[in-house]
Amino acid sequence: MVTGVSGSGKSSLVFDTLAAESRRELNDTFPSFLQHFLPKYGRPSVGKIENLPVAIVIEQKKLSPNSRSTVGTYTEIYTFLRLLFSRVGEPFVGYSDTFSFNHPDGKCPTCDGLGYVTTIDIHQLVDFDKSLNADPIHFPTFGKDAWRWKRYAYSGLFDLDKKINDYSPEGLALFLHAPNKN
Repeated sequence: MVTGVSGSGKSSLVFDTLAAESRRELNDTFPSFLQHFLPKYGRPSVGKIENLPVAIVIEQKKLSPNSRSTVGTYTEIYTFLRLLFSRVGEPFVGYSDTFSFNHPDGKCPTCDGLGYVTTIDIHQLVDFDKSLNADPIHFPTFGKDAWRWKRYAYSGLFDLDKKINDYSPEGLALFLHAPNKN
């Protein structure tokens, strides 16, 4: 791991020196015929680098818009780690999908395998001190006279002039959690 303040040369050290030397050393392991087709990396200007492992260089940008794309999936190391854990893990020996965040049995039930949870603060979404006629729902498609507002208004289930706070527990549950009706 390399840390330091912004502008201190971390990226230059890692990408221009260590990664370049790692690539150069890796290319030197291939037959000279293949080396002809590989990119050329000069020797970094350093005194000595020892015991440098093969480096996998990934640009400092998001790999994919998909939250499930990680360094592990990008480099395919994740597949081998999942296979390893499926062989030594208990009680799922031999069932590698159990260790996959993309498989229903392997992904986290809380975050759905994404690594984060998005929740809605109902008090930010709904102004409980307003009635349906006073535009209580803070969401574009629920504005007064918008088609979703009309579904509430014309359903006959709600008093359009009654504040949301004054709904009965059943009425509030219906307002907040009722399934769509045509």
